[in-house]
Amino acid sequence: MSLSKRLLKYLAAVLALYSFCTSTHAQLTKVPAYPLITHNPYFSVWSVTDDATASTTRHWTGSNQSLLGLVHVDGKTYRFLGKEDVVYQSVLPTSDEESYQVNYTESKPADGWTNPGFDDSQWKTAAAPFGDDDNAATQWRSKNIWVRRVFTLADTKFDNLFLKIQHDDNTEVYLNGALVYKFAGWLNKFNYLPLSQAIQQKLVKGINVLAIHVANTAGGAWLDAGLSYTKKETQNTPISTAVQKTVVIKATQTLYTFACGGINLAVTFTSPLLINNLDVLSRPISYITFNVSSNDGHQHNTKLYFGTSTDLAVNTPSQEITAENYTKNGLTILKAGTKQQPVLQKKGDDLRIDWGYLYTAAPIGKNDVTQTITEGNEGSKAFATGNQSTGNLTNGKHLTLNTIFNFGSIGALAKEHFMALGYDEQYSIQYFGTNLKP
Repeated sequence: MSLSKRLLKYLAAVLALYSFCTSTHAQLTKVPAYPLITHNPYFSVWSVTDDATASTTRHWTGSNQSLLGLVHVDGKTYRFLGKEDVVYQSVLPTSDEESYQVNYTESKPADGWTNPGFDDSQWKTAAAPFGDDDNAATQWRSKNIWVRRVFTLADTKFDNLFLKIQHDDNTEVYLNGALVYKFAGWLNKFNYLPLSQAIQQKLVKGINVLAIHVANTAGGAWLDAGLSYTKKETQNTPISTAVQKTVVIKATQTLYTFACGGINLAVTFTSPLLINNLDVLSRPISYITFNVSSNDGHQHNTKLYFGTSTDLAVNTPSQEITAENYTKNGLTILKAGTKQQPVLQKKGDDLRIDWGYLYTAAPIGKNDVTQTITEGNEGSKAFATGNQSTGNLTNGKHLTLNTIFNFGSIGALAKEHFMALGYDEQYSIQYFGTNLKP
Protein backbone atom coordinates (compact mmCIF):
# COMPACT_ATOMS: atom_id res chain seq x y z
CA MET A 1 0.00 0.00 0.00
CA SER A 2 1.34 3.45 -0.86
CA LEU A 3 2.29 6.03 1.76
CA SER A 4 -0.53 8.29 0.59
CA LYS A 5 -3.13 5.54 1.08
CA ARG A 6 -1.76 4.68 4.53
CA LEU A 7 -1.79 8.36 5.46
CA LEU A 8 -5.42 8.67 4.36
CA LYS A 9 -6.37 5.58 6.40
CA TYR A 10 -4.56 6.95 9.45
CA LEU A 11 -6.10 10.43 9.14
CA ALA A 12 -9.53 8.89 8.69
CA ALA A 13 -9.08 6.97 11.95
CA VAL A 14 -7.90 10.10 13.79
CA LEU A 15 -10.79 12.16 12.41
CA ALA A 16 -13.24 9.42 13.39
CA LEU A 17 -11.87 9.46 16.94
CA TYR A 18 -12.04 13.28 16.94
CA SER A 19 -15.64 13.20 15.70
CA PHE A 20 -16.62 10.62 18.30
CA CYS A 21 -14.98 12.64 21.06
CA THR A 22 -16.78 15.83 20.07
CA SER A 23 -20.10 14.03 19.81
CA THR A 24 -19.76 12.71 23.37
CA HIS A 25 -19.13 16.02 25.10
CA ALA A 26 -15.49 16.15 23.88
CA GLN A 27 -14.15 13.37 26.11
CA LEU A 28 -13.95 9.60 26.49
CA THR A 29 -12.95 7.40 29.40
CA LYS A 30 -12.64 3.95 27.79
CA VAL A 31 -11.42 3.04 24.30
CA PRO A 32 -9.61 0.11 22.60
CA ALA A 33 -6.30 2.06 22.74
CA TYR A 34 -5.29 5.37 24.32
CA PRO A 35 -3.52 7.98 22.13
CA LEU A 36 -0.35 9.41 23.64
CA ILE A 37 1.55 10.70 20.59
CA THR A 38 -0.59 11.09 17.44
CA HIS A 39 0.75 13.04 14.48
CA ASN A 40 1.01 10.77 11.44
CA PRO A 41 1.42 7.06 10.65
CA TYR A 42 5.09 7.15 11.69
CA PHE A 43 4.96 9.36 14.81
CA SER A 44 2.17 7.51 16.62
CA VAL A 45 2.45 5.94 20.12
CA TRP A 46 -0.43 4.40 22.07
CA SER A 47 -1.18 2.76 25.41
CA VAL A 48 -3.03 -0.45 24.51
CA THR A 49 -4.45 -1.29 27.95
CA ASP A 50 -6.99 0.47 30.17
CA ASP A 51 -4.36 0.71 32.91
CA ALA A 52 -1.38 2.73 31.65
CA THR A 53 1.04 0.45 33.53
CA ALA A 54 -0.29 -2.87 32.22
CA SER A 55 1.65 -2.91 28.95
CA THR A 56 4.56 -1.41 27.06
CA THR A 57 3.44 1.50 24.91
CA ARG A 58 3.31 0.68 21.20
CA HIS A 59 3.36 2.06 17.71
CA TRP A 60 0.01 1.70 15.96
CA THR A 61 1.39 -1.28 14.00
CA GLY A 62 1.79 -3.17 17.30
CA SER A 63 5.58 -2.91 17.69
CA ASN A 64 6.87 -1.78 21.07
CA GLN A 65 7.84 1.89 21.26
CA SER A 66 8.45 2.31 24.96
CA LEU A 67 7.57 5.41 26.94
CA LEU A 68 8.29 4.69 30.61
CA GLY A 69 7.24 6.89 33.53
CA LEU A 70 8.43 6.58 37.15
CA VAL A 71 7.99 8.85 40.15
CA HIS A 72 10.17 8.74 43.27
CA VAL A 73 8.39 9.78 46.47
CA ASP A 74 10.22 9.82 49.82
CA GLY A 75 12.57 7.06 48.72
CA LYS A 76 9.91 4.83 47.15
CA THR A 77 9.52 4.43 43.37
CA TYR A 78 6.20 4.10 41.54
CA ARG A 79 5.66 3.25 37.86
CA PHE A 80 2.83 5.26 36.30
CA LEU A 81 3.30 4.61 32.57
CA GLY A 82 4.34 1.62 30.48
CA LYS A 83 6.45 -1.39 31.39
CA GLU A 84 10.16 -1.93 30.96
CA ASP A 85 10.70 -3.17 27.44
CA VAL A 86 12.30 -6.55 26.80
CA VAL A 87 15.81 -6.21 25.35
CA TYR A 88 16.88 -9.19 23.23
CA GLN A 89 20.55 -9.95 22.69
CA SER A 90 21.88 -12.17 19.93
CA VAL A 91 23.29 -15.65 20.26
CA LEU A 92 22.92 -16.32 16.55
CA PRO A 93 22.13 -13.08 14.67
CA THR A 94 19.47 -12.79 11.99
CA SER A 95 20.02 -10.82 8.79
CA ASP A 96 18.60 -7.59 10.22
CA GLU A 97 21.54 -7.64 12.66
CA GLU A 98 24.36 -8.91 10.47
CA SER A 99 24.88 -10.88 7.28
CA TYR A 100 25.25 -14.66 7.61
CA GLN A 101 25.50 -17.71 5.34
CA VAL A 102 24.02 -21.19 5.57
CA ASN A 103 24.13 -24.46 3.66
CA TYR A 104 20.89 -25.33 1.89
CA THR A 105 19.23 -27.70 -0.57
CA GLU A 106 15.92 -27.64 -2.45
CA SER A 107 15.85 -31.46 -2.77
CA LYS A 108 14.72 -33.66 0.12
CA PRO A 109 17.86 -34.67 2.09
CA ALA A 110 18.73 -38.01 3.65
CA ASP A 111 17.71 -38.93 7.17
CA GLY A 112 19.73 -37.31 9.93
CA TRP A 113 20.00 -33.95 8.15
CA THR A 114 19.03 -32.17 11.41
CA ASN A 115 22.00 -33.54 13.38
CA PRO A 116 25.35 -31.77 13.89
CA GLY A 117 27.41 -34.58 12.33
CA PHE A 118 25.47 -34.75 9.04
CA ASP A 119 27.56 -34.35 5.87
CA ASP A 120 26.15 -31.36 3.98
CA SER A 121 29.27 -30.77 1.87
CA GLN A 122 27.24 -31.31 -1.32
CA TRP A 123 24.67 -28.66 -0.37
CA LYS A 124 24.78 -25.11 -1.73
CA THR A 125 26.02 -22.18 0.38
CA ALA A 126 24.32 -18.76 0.26
CA ALA A 127 23.40 -15.72 2.33
CA ALA A 128 20.11 -15.33 4.22
CA PRO A 129 17.36 -14.30 4.08
CA PHE A 130 15.82 -16.58 1.46
CA GLY A 131 12.74 -15.33 -0.38
CA ASP A 132 11.00 -14.58 -3.62
CA ASP A 133 11.17 -10.78 -3.61
CA ASP A 134 13.80 -8.07 -4.02
CA ASN A 135 14.49 -7.91 -0.25
CA ALA A 136 15.88 -11.47 -0.16
CA ALA A 137 19.65 -12.00 -0.23
CA THR A 138 19.08 -15.34 -1.99
CA GLN A 139 16.18 -16.01 -4.32
CA TRP A 140 14.06 -19.04 -3.41
CA ARG A 141 11.12 -19.91 -5.65
CA SER A 142 10.81 -23.70 -5.31
CA LYS A 143 8.28 -25.53 -3.11
CA ASN A 144 10.71 -26.63 -0.36
CA ILE A 145 13.98 -25.57 1.19
CA TRP A 146 16.15 -27.32 3.80
CA VAL A 147 18.70 -25.17 5.66
CA ARG A 148 21.55 -26.01 8.05
CA ARG A 149 23.20 -23.23 10.04
CA VAL A 150 26.26 -24.55 11.87
CA PHE A 151 27.61 -22.40 14.73
CA THR A 152 30.08 -22.62 17.59
CA LEU A 153 29.41 -21.65 21.22
CA ALA A 154 31.93 -21.00 23.97
CA ASP A 155 29.16 -20.79 26.60
CA THR A 156 25.69 -22.36 26.78
CA LYS A 157 24.32 -20.60 29.87
CA PHE A 158 21.54 -18.19 28.92
CA ASP A 159 18.87 -16.86 31.28
CA ASN A 160 16.09 -17.04 28.69
CA LEU A 161 16.65 -18.40 25.17
CA PHE A 162 14.42 -17.57 22.19
CA LEU A 163 14.09 -18.70 18.59
CA LYS A 164 13.95 -15.51 16.51
CA ILE A 165 12.27 -16.32 13.21
CA GLN A 166 10.32 -14.97 10.26
CA HIS A 167 9.06 -17.50 7.73
CA ASP A 168 6.62 -18.12 4.87
CA ASP A 169 5.10 -20.79 4.82
CA ASN A 170 4.98 -24.03 6.89
CA THR A 171 8.10 -24.49 9.00
CA GLU A 172 9.91 -27.01 11.19
CA VAL A 173 12.97 -25.98 13.22
CA TYR A 174 15.45 -28.36 14.88
CA LEU A 175 18.24 -27.58 17.36
CA ASN A 176 20.92 -30.29 17.39
CA GLY A 177 18.38 -32.79 16.08
CA ALA A 178 15.54 -31.92 18.50
CA LEU A 179 12.33 -30.40 17.13
CA VAL A 180 11.87 -26.98 18.79
CA TYR A 181 9.22 -25.34 16.57
CA LYS A 182 6.56 -26.45 14.10
CA PHE A 183 3.99 -24.16 12.54
CA ALA A 184 1.59 -24.41 9.61
CA GLY A 185 1.30 -20.90 8.21
CA TRP A 186 3.54 -17.87 8.07
CA LEU A 187 4.98 -15.09 10.23
CA ASN A 188 5.16 -11.75 8.43
CA LYS A 189 7.68 -10.29 10.87
CA PHE A 190 10.23 -11.55 13.38
CA ASN A 191 8.75 -13.41 16.33
CA TYR A 192 10.66 -14.30 19.51
CA LEU A 193 9.56 -17.78 20.59
CA PRO A 194 10.70 -18.94 24.05
CA LEU A 195 12.64 -22.21 24.24
CA SER A 196 12.28 -24.45 27.28
CA GLN A 197 15.13 -25.34 29.62
CA ALA A 198 15.05 -28.85 28.18
CA ILE A 199 15.68 -27.44 24.72
CA GLN A 200 18.39 -25.10 25.99
CA GLN A 201 20.18 -28.13 27.39
CA LYS A 202 20.54 -29.40 23.82
CA LEU A 203 23.15 -26.69 23.25
CA VAL A 204 26.77 -27.77 23.70
CA LYS A 205 30.07 -25.97 23.96
CA GLY A 206 31.54 -26.28 20.52
CA ILE A 207 29.66 -27.11 17.32
CA ASN A 208 25.84 -26.83 17.13
CA VAL A 209 23.37 -26.76 14.26
CA LEU A 210 20.07 -24.99 13.67
CA ALA A 211 18.26 -26.99 10.96
CA ILE A 212 15.11 -25.72 9.24
CA HIS A 213 12.65 -27.01 6.65
CA VAL A 214 10.17 -24.60 5.01
CA ALA A 215 7.39 -25.68 2.64
CA ASN A 216 6.25 -22.90 0.28
CA THR A 217 2.56 -23.82 -0.05
CA ALA A 218 1.05 -20.55 -1.33
CA GLY A 219 1.81 -16.90 -1.88
CA GLY A 220 5.23 -15.55 -0.95
CA ALA A 221 8.32 -17.35 0.33
CA TRP A 222 10.68 -16.33 3.15
CA LEU A 223 13.14 -17.66 5.74
CA ASP A 224 15.34 -15.86 8.25
CA ALA A 225 16.10 -17.33 11.68
CA GLY A 226 18.52 -17.17 14.62
CA LEU A 227 18.73 -17.39 18.41
CA SER A 228 18.42 -14.62 21.02
CA TYR A 229 18.39 -14.35 24.79
CA THR A 230 17.35 -11.97 27.55
CA LYS A 231 19.08 -11.30 30.84
CA LYS A 232 17.32 -11.48 34.17
CA GLU A 233 16.88 -7.93 35.41
CA THR A 234 18.26 -7.11 38.85
CA GLN A 235 16.56 -4.35 40.83
CA ASN A 236 18.12 -2.99 44.02
CA THR A 237 14.86 -1.42 45.15
CA PRO A 238 11.38 -2.72 44.26
CA ILE A 239 9.19 -0.57 42.02
CA SER A 240 5.53 -0.27 43.00
CA THR A 241 2.68 0.37 40.60
CA ALA A 242 0.92 3.71 40.80
CA VAL A 243 -2.85 3.60 41.33
CA GLN A 244 -4.54 4.93 38.22
CA LYS A 245 -7.54 6.99 39.29
CA THR A 246 -8.85 8.37 35.99
CA VAL A 247 -8.14 8.57 32.28
CA VAL A 248 -9.94 10.96 29.93
CA ILE A 249 -9.50 11.37 26.18
CA LYS A 250 -10.27 14.70 24.56
CA ALA A 251 -9.87 15.78 20.94
CA THR A 252 -6.20 16.75 21.35
CA GLN A 253 -5.34 15.40 24.80
CA THR A 254 -5.20 12.25 26.92
CA LEU A 255 -5.26 12.99 30.64
CA TYR A 256 -4.31 10.55 33.42
CA THR A 257 -4.41 10.93 37.21
CA PHE A 258 -2.58 8.65 39.64
CA ALA A 259 -2.07 8.20 43.37
CA CYS A 260 1.61 7.52 44.18
CA GLY A 261 1.91 7.14 47.92
CA GLY A 262 1.60 10.58 49.48
CA ILE A 263 1.25 12.50 46.21
CA ASN A 264 -1.24 12.84 43.40
CA LEU A 265 0.18 12.91 39.88
CA ALA A 266 -1.62 14.27 36.83
CA VAL A 267 -0.08 13.50 33.41
CA THR A 268 -1.40 15.16 30.26
CA PHE A 269 -0.36 14.19 26.71
CA THR A 270 -1.14 16.97 24.24
CA SER A 271 -0.86 16.69 20.46
CA PRO A 272 -2.20 20.06 19.23
CA LEU A 273 -3.69 18.95 15.92
CA LEU A 274 -5.67 22.11 15.40
CA ILE A 275 -7.49 21.93 12.08
CA ASN A 276 -7.87 25.73 11.95
CA ASN A 277 -4.10 26.33 12.31
CA LEU A 278 -2.04 24.57 9.64
CA ASP A 279 1.30 25.70 11.14
CA VAL A 280 0.52 24.02 14.47
CA LEU A 281 -1.17 21.04 12.78
CA SER A 282 1.93 20.28 10.73
CA ARG A 283 4.37 20.71 13.62
CA PRO A 284 5.33 17.16 14.76
CA ILE A 285 5.63 17.94 18.48
CA SER A 286 3.65 16.58 21.42
CA TYR A 287 3.79 17.96 24.95
CA ILE A 288 3.70 16.02 28.21
CA THR A 289 2.80 17.87 31.41
CA PHE A 290 3.43 16.50 34.92
CA ASN A 291 1.52 18.04 37.83
CA VAL A 292 2.18 16.81 41.38
CA SER A 293 0.69 17.70 44.75
CA SER A 294 0.47 16.20 48.23
CA ASN A 295 -2.66 14.19 49.02
CA ASP A 296 -2.19 13.83 52.78
CA GLY A 297 -1.24 17.30 54.03
CA HIS A 298 2.46 16.42 54.42
CA GLN A 299 5.55 17.45 52.47
CA HIS A 300 7.05 14.83 50.15
CA ASN A 301 10.40 14.85 48.40
CA THR A 302 9.61 14.03 44.76
CA LYS A 303 11.47 13.28 41.54
CA LEU A 304 10.02 12.12 38.22
CA TYR A 305 11.63 10.03 35.48
CA PHE A 306 10.50 9.79 31.86
CA GLY A 307 12.29 7.43 29.46
CA THR A 308 11.80 7.50 25.69
CA SER A 309 13.10 4.51 23.76
CA THR A 310 14.99 5.17 20.53
CA ASP A 311 12.80 2.41 19.09
CA LEU A 312 10.61 5.37 18.06
CA ALA A 313 13.28 6.10 15.42
CA VAL A 314 13.88 2.60 13.99
CA ASN A 315 12.00 0.05 11.92
CA THR A 316 13.54 -2.82 13.95
CA PRO A 317 15.36 -2.60 17.34
CA SER A 318 18.51 -4.12 15.81
CA GLN A 319 19.28 -0.94 13.86
CA GLU A 320 22.26 1.16 14.99
CA ILE A 321 21.46 4.49 16.63
CA THR A 322 23.46 7.71 16.96
CA ALA A 323 22.45 10.12 19.71
CA GLU A 324 23.54 13.40 21.25
CA ASN A 325 22.75 15.72 24.17
CA TYR A 326 22.91 19.49 23.83
CA THR A 327 21.29 22.75 24.93
CA LYS A 328 19.74 25.43 22.74
CA ASN A 329 17.29 28.32 23.19
CA GLY A 330 16.78 27.60 26.88
CA LEU A 331 16.13 23.89 26.33
CA THR A 332 18.03 20.75 27.23
CA ILE A 333 17.65 18.41 24.24
CA LEU A 334 18.27 14.77 23.41
CA LYS A 335 18.40 13.79 19.73
CA ALA A 336 18.54 10.28 18.21
CA GLY A 337 18.25 8.62 14.81
CA THR A 338 19.53 5.65 12.86
CA LYS A 339 23.13 5.67 11.74
CA GLN A 340 22.20 4.50 8.26
CA GLN A 341 19.36 7.00 7.56
CA PRO A 342 17.65 5.02 4.75
CA VAL A 343 15.34 7.83 3.62
CA LEU A 344 12.07 6.54 2.10
CA GLN A 345 13.70 3.25 1.09
CA LYS A 346 11.02 0.85 2.38
CA LYS A 347 7.42 0.21 1.41
CA GLY A 348 4.61 -1.74 3.04
CA ASP A 349 2.14 -1.50 5.91
CA ASP A 350 3.99 -3.04 8.86
CA LEU A 351 6.80 -0.46 8.95
CA ARG A 352 8.20 2.14 11.32
CA ILE A 353 10.21 5.19 10.31
CA ASP A 354 13.99 4.70 10.34
CA TRP A 355 15.16 8.03 8.99
CA GLY A 356 14.98 11.52 10.45
CA TYR A 357 15.48 12.28 14.15
CA LEU A 358 13.62 11.88 17.43
CA TYR A 359 13.87 14.71 19.98
CA THR A 360 13.03 15.03 23.67
CA ALA A 361 13.35 18.49 25.20
CA ALA A 362 12.65 20.26 28.47
CA PRO A 363 13.14 23.86 29.69
CA ILE A 364 16.39 24.38 31.56
CA GLY A 365 15.70 25.20 35.20
CA LYS A 366 17.77 25.63 38.35
CA ASN A 367 19.25 22.12 38.60
CA ASP A 368 15.75 20.64 38.37
CA VAL A 369 16.06 18.90 34.99
CA THR A 370 18.67 16.31 33.97
CA GLN A 371 18.91 14.43 30.68
CA THR A 372 21.06 11.40 29.86
CA ILE A 373 21.34 8.70 27.19
CA THR A 374 21.71 5.09 28.34
CA GLU A 375 21.47 1.57 26.95
CA GLY A 376 18.25 -0.41 27.17
CA ASN A 377 16.36 0.06 30.44
CA GLU A 378 19.34 1.22 32.50
CA GLY A 379 18.02 4.78 32.81
CA SER A 380 15.00 3.62 34.77
CA LYS A 381 17.33 2.30 37.50
CA ALA A 382 18.48 5.80 38.42
CA PHE A 383 16.18 5.92 41.46
CA ALA A 384 16.79 2.31 42.51
CA THR A 385 20.56 2.61 42.56
CA GLY A 386 20.67 6.13 43.91
CA ASN A 387 23.42 6.86 41.39
CA GLN A 388 22.05 8.92 38.57
CA SER A 389 24.17 8.56 35.44
CA THR A 390 25.80 11.73 34.14
CA GLY A 391 27.40 10.18 31.06
CA ASN A 392 25.87 9.75 27.64
CA LEU A 393 26.13 7.08 25.00
CA THR A 394 26.50 8.42 21.47
CA ASN A 395 25.81 5.21 19.55
CA GLY A 396 24.41 1.73 20.08
CA LYS A 397 21.18 -0.24 19.78
CA HIS A 398 17.96 0.12 21.75
CA LEU A 399 19.04 3.27 23.62
CA THR A 400 16.88 5.27 26.01
CA LEU A 401 16.57 9.05 26.20
CA ASN A 402 16.18 9.81 29.92
CA THR A 403 14.71 12.95 31.49
CA ILE A 404 14.57 13.43 35.26
CA PHE A 405 12.66 16.29 36.92
CA ASN A 406 13.52 17.19 40.52
CA PHE A 407 10.33 18.63 42.01
CA GLY A 408 11.88 19.04 45.46
CA SER A 409 9.53 19.15 48.44
CA ILE A 410 5.86 18.89 47.44
CA GLY A 411 2.98 20.07 49.59
CA ALA A 412 -0.65 20.90 48.92
CA LEU A 413 0.41 23.56 46.40
CA ALA A 414 0.87 21.77 43.09
CA LYS A 415 4.09 21.98 41.08
CA GLU A 416 4.36 21.39 37.37
CA HIS A 417 6.97 20.50 34.75
CA PHE A 418 6.58 19.75 31.07
CA MET A 419 8.59 18.26 28.22
CA ALA A 420 8.23 17.96 24.47
CA LEU A 421 8.61 14.98 22.13
CA GLY A 422 9.20 15.71 18.48
CA TYR A 423 10.11 13.92 15.28
CA ASP A 424 11.78 15.57 12.29
CA GLU A 425 11.20 13.29 9.29
CA GLN A 426 13.32 15.60 7.11
CA TYR A 427 11.78 13.99 4.01
CA SER A 428 8.22 12.65 3.96
CA ILE A 429 7.30 11.59 0.43
CA GLN A 430 8.75 10.71 -2.94
CA TYR A 431 7.23 12.55 -5.88
CA PHE A 432 8.35 11.24 -9.30
CA GLY A 433 11.63 10.08 -7.77
CA THR A 434 12.28 13.29 -5.81
CA ASN A 435 12.32 13.29 -1.98
CA LEU A 436 10.20 16.15 -0.67
CA LYS A 437 10.29 17.79 2.75
CA PRO A 438 7.21 17.77 5.00
